[in-house]
Amino acid sequence: MIEVVNMHLVVKTQVTALVKETNKKKGYRVKNVDGSFIPALNQKVLKLVEESVERASLNQRKTLMGKDI
Repeated sequence: MIEVVNMHLVVKTQVTALVKETNKKKGYRVKNVDGSFIPALNQKVLKLVEESVERASLNQRKTLMGKDI
């Protein structure tokens, strides 16, 4: 994976809001998001984007599409 310095695609407030909404819908009781969760999730997102770019390139496209995920 290409190392990207200071690239933050994941926003903690949005993740926290999603956790809260998931708790309501599913009846879960998770209340906190640990400080290590956001960087780990961000790394997964960066890897997913990198893999998607590779797939689009291999298919000779210049546009990322949902099917690249």
